[in-house]
Amino acid sequence: MAEDPKYDAILQTLKRERLARKAAERVIEEKSSEIFRVNQELLGLNQNLERRIEERTKDIEKSNKELGIAMKIAEEATASKSLFLSNMSHEIRTPLNGIIGITELLLQDNQDSKLLKMLDSIKYSADNLIKIINEILDFSKIEAGKTDFERIDFNLKRLLNQLVSNMEFASKGKQIDLRYDIGKEVPDFVNGDPVKLTQVLTNLIGNAIKFTETGYVKLIVKAQRPYEYEHIEGVYFSVVDTGVGIPSNKLDSIFISFQQSDSSTTRKFGGTGLGLTISKNFVELQGGKMYVESELGKGSNFQFIYPCKPLKRKAQEYNMAAQEYKFSKLDVNILVVEDNKLNQFVASQFLNKWGARVDIANNGLEALHLLARKKYHIVLMDIQMPEMNGLDASREIRKENTSVLQRDIPIIALTANAFQDTKREIFLAGMNAFVSKPLIPKDLHLNIKNLI
Repeated sequence: MAEDPKYDAILQTLKRERLARKAAERVIEEKSSEIFRVNQELLGLNQNLERRIEERTKDIEKSNKELGIAMKIAEEATASKSLFLSNMSHEIRTPLNGIIGITELLLQDNQDSKLLKMLDSIKYSADNLIKIINEILDFSKIEAGKTDFERIDFNLKRLLNQLVSNMEFASKGKQIDLRYDIGKEVPDFVNGDPVKLTQVLTNLIGNAIKFTETGYVKLIVKAQRPYEYEHIEGVYFSVVDTGVGIPSNKLDSIFISFQQSDSSTTRKFGGTGLGLTISKNFVELQGGKMYVESELGKGSNFQFIYPCKPLKRKAQEYNMAAQEYKFSKLDVNILVVEDNKLNQFVASQFLNKWGARVDIANNGLEALHLLARKKYHIVLMDIQMPEMNGLDASREIRKENTSVLQRDIPIIALTANAFQDTKREIFLAGMNAFVSKPLIPKDLHLNIKNLI
């Protein structure tokens, strides 16, 4: 066949297309192989990743389980510690109530100056022991995150008045001048926690007196806060002294628990080393700020902003002199429910002194028996007692089908257990008020007056 140029061109085109198709098929085959290989690698990686995730998940589950066990152990340890502290507090406060109560009675009834001096020493030592117990309990609550703060209206200037009056006894004993400067712009009334504020100021002023041998201690109170703390709504306090001062390298650690400026401080001045830690926590857990400036040998200035809301009410009378509490006559029948004989004696002596007629029940069951036969104006109820405790006895009194004559009789808990949880239980059981042991006569008298 004669050569036809068109036919040759077609053949050449077909040949090139065949070659191109083969080349494309080869590329596709190579890419497919590569994709298969990559997929296999990915599959391997995926399986490896799944295995690692599974192993990691098991590790996490194991860690969570171990963490859960550790948390349970820690919670049980904290609960045991709280229970121990609660029991320890109760066991120490109960006999101290007798010691302090009888000392108070002897101080009131005795005129012998030598004996009065010895009684003052006994009371001072007992009060110090109570302070140490309270510091340990407060620190324990801070550690457990169980510190509660009140938000109530109170007369700030009256609180400061009373505080300065109380601290003057200690300053006069060391012949140190206790001064105060309460700014006119300081509000009469504020909303905050008066108990915690009193604890903080008592600790700072007490420390200032303790560490000052000559010169003065001065309490300064202002409504205006330093510029850097103006954002905190509250009142500025400063406790200045001319005492031993703190070395500059100890200023950062002075607020750390169980630490004082040096070990000789503990030996010379005593103390638990918890007071400043507790004070700083009380201020700063409420959103305030505490700090210190000091120079060794020249004195210290502890300053803090205490969070509280100023109120517009004005005190009708402002007098820095102490207002002595008047123990008015109590013409009432009182049932004291208490198992400890010494504490029965102390409570009876105070109540009889105020004119009250007292009956004693040794436990909750005896109290229910007496309340079913005789009417009383008020009941003073211990909590931990044999046979029937104070909480169960109070619940029985408040029952609708109770056997007692007065289901709504006022009940004041009088107990050595100072934990907040116990206070909550006391009110849930139907009691009306709470007075802690060692009892402060004024607190007991005031609570009785408020309820009769």
